[in-house]
Amino acid sequence: MKKKGIIILMGLLMIFTLGACSKSKESSDGVTKVKWMTSRPVDGAIDQTMREIADEYSESKGGKWEIEFETTADRPSYLQKLKTLIAGGNMPDIIDIDADLYARELVDSGKLVDVKAFLKENDLYDKFYPTALKYQEFTNGDMYTLPLEYHVEMIWYNKKLFADNNIEVPTTMDEWLAACDTLKNKGITPISVDGVDRWPVQRYLAMPAFRETGNQFIIDLSEGKASMSDEVGTESAEFLKEIGQYFNDGFAAADYATAQSMFLDGKSAMYYIGDWEIAAMQEKYDAGEIDYFYMPTTENGETEANEFCVNSGIGMAFNADTFDEKTKDFVLYVIEKYGEKYAEKMQMSPIKTELPEDVEFSDLYMRIQDDMQNTGEQFMKPWDTYLDASTNTVMQDNMLLLASGDLSVKDFTKLIDESIKANVK
Repeated sequence: MKKKGIIILMGLLMIFTLGACSKSKESSDGVTKVKWMTSRPVDGAIDQTMREIADEYSESKGGKWEIEFETTADRPSYLQKLKTLIAGGNMPDIIDIDADLYARELVDSGKLVDVKAFLKENDLYDKFYPTALKYQEFTNGDMYTLPLEYHVEMIWYNKKLFADNNIEVPTTMDEWLAACDTLKNKGITPISVDGVDRWPVQRYLAMPAFRETGNQFIIDLSEGKASMSDEVGTESAEFLKEIGQYFNDGFAAADYATAQSMFLDGKSAMYYIGDWEIAAMQEKYDAGEIDYFYMPTTENGETEANEFCVNSGIGMAFNADTFDEKTKDFVLYVIEKYGEKYAEKMQMSPIKTELPEDVEFSDLYMRIQDDMQNTGEQFMKPWDTYLDASTNTVMQDNMLLLASGDLSVKDFTKLIDESIKANVK
């Protein structure tokens, strides 16, 4: 009992300490202070862009406005800290969050600003690319997060390894698996994968279901209306088990940097990643050593070749209690300035913008931007944004065993179904 009491006391002290200065207030010297609790890489393109804009905005207000950035780039740590703050009644003014089940809880309790309504009220909704906004929506069309990025995800490949082994760029899933088999039989690692971060492996699991149903299967699964053991879920699990035999040895322990360097060093033939790695790919692309293709299709599938994983990342959300006129004015300023400044850093903006004339954009950048202008209406949304936290953990832990051949498809689907039954009301 004594130990339990100490733990409870420590938890309460943590909530108080974290939340002591979390809400925005006008200080005695008349300075409005806004706190943004963010989960972005420090000195990354978004971080740099937002700091530049915040500095300009503060200067335009004569220093009477300030923003405090509190960055926790590690997402699990960030979410734990955020939930602790909010549970203690100390929600920051601006937060980063996905349109997931936890965000839905915040919406239902009146804690978040309706971003879709805000954009429409200010005639700004059409200034964003439609898919960038749709990605931020809940399944019912509500939108409470503002996108700050826009990405397509593709499979990069080594042109020489393909040519030396007479492999054509695959357009169907069957052709992709056949290409992998040819490479493996020649002693070449077909695909390098970051298993430590889980999400790259989960993308492979999601591919067949998306090709067959769009996002409907994962929506139904997350709501308890479908089972992983259904035909579509079983096919997806079978695909991961099959393609997993072509991943790099020990992929479950390989991190982001390891998987990418394997590909860039020519030690694997393919690597799945998004356009945010243009800078890393640029040199070898310019040298004609690598290229990319998008998610292959399936016969008689629901989605088309120009429909694949398009995302606008974790969104920016606003505390409904502190979203005053001064904060609104800052957000409007961000939307006005963000697109061009973000594009200057060779990034794809979710806001429609003319590219700055004083910046020389690479052929690769322009090619991918053109791809983004021509994507279809459907896009594969990551499964972790739909699933409850418990089921997602069960899936992400066990899909590594499935892909490595240490768990059967039947056992994998059973584990997911049991978790859905236990956690979805």
